[in-house]
Amino acid sequence: MKRNRVPRAAAAMSALLAACTTPPFVQGSDGTQSPNIELVRLDPDVYAAVRREPLGLAVNANSLLIVRDSDVVVADAQFTRAATRETIAALRTITDKPVRYVINTHWHDDHVAGNQVYRDSFPGVRFVMHANTAADLVALGAPNRTGTVEGAPPLADRYERLLGMGLGIDSTITSPAESASVTSAIRIIRAYIAENPDFRAIPADDTVRSRLTLRVGRDRIDVWWFGPGNTRGDLVVHLPDKGIVATGDLVVAPIPFAFGSNPGAWVGALDSISALRPRILLPGHGPVMRDLGYLQTVRDALERIRDQTAQAVARGDSLDAALGAVTLDDLRLALTGDEKWLNYMFRNFFVRPAVRAAFTPTPP
Repeated sequence: MKRNRVPRAAAAMSALLAACTTPPFVQGSDGTQSPNIELVRLDPDVYAAVRREPLGLAVNANSLLIVRDSDVVVADAQFTRAATRETIAALRTITDKPVRYVINTHWHDDHVAGNQVYRDSFPGVRFVMHANTAADLVALGAPNRTGTVEGAPPLADRYERLLGMGLGIDSTITSPAESASVTSAIRIIRAYIAENPDFRAIPADDTVRSRLTLRVGRDRIDVWWFGPGNTRGDLVVHLPDKGIVATGDLVVAPIPFAFGSNPGAWVGALDSISALRPRILLPGHGPVMRDLGYLQTVRDALERIRDQTAQAVARGDSLDAALGAVTLDDLRLALTGDEKWLNYMFRNFFVRPAVRAAFTPTPP
């Protein structure tokens, strides 16, 4: 099981993310709204489909929807095909133009597993990925999917039993945030597994090495690779004339995820995003952000993990010793407000995986 977006359970976290507000939901012509998507208008022809599910063990990705003169460009699909159909339904409330490009920011299934819905719905669609992502879909994505399909059902059953007893995944008393997040994750992962027999992997039509520009002028879209970070193929979608950036999982709120990451290079990738001077950020998961405050917090945390882990290596410390020494507990309190589930994710989804990655860095 994988990822998701958590409610702001503490005052400290609310203060930190105060600038990450969003305009009201844009309703469909019939006045209905999806319970799982907040459609946010970022510019007259640019929208964010922001997932409402709480961050956690399984999640669907946000999507950027760019409506051009004759077609649409989308950044990222979702973890389930049902969730991807929700995104397309939201898109249909604003335009009937076909989707021409789907840009996958990285290989994780919560950003690519819904690709086949676009392939089936729009015959002319082209899929854009970094060359590393195209390779990782085969080398990492396929075995990751097999492991999830085989391993997640008994975990989902166990977590459901624990929740029924008022316990969290660590068998201690659950918090409201943990209960909401794990309940959502169980629903998503069961949908993912139910869809698996008909799953088709969609390969890249176009690959990016460092930069790809889709059209020039008013509709210009720059697709950047700033080096490895959360994965080795993270793409950033930049609308330079509008000051809008979709970051993929280089930015995830309220807690970053660092499994399989490259913390040192990730710092540089976030610096490169900052250098674009965007006025709006759409993270891979979490609310629309209208300043760089949270990005800077994540960047500084990664720098500390990189430097403190390097110091532990230089001392000859073991990995276990480094994991015990590099905790960022002062930052944890500022981000989580000491809420139980957010504390768990901060330690186990961000800091500890990042320390492991920094202790034995992988080549780009």
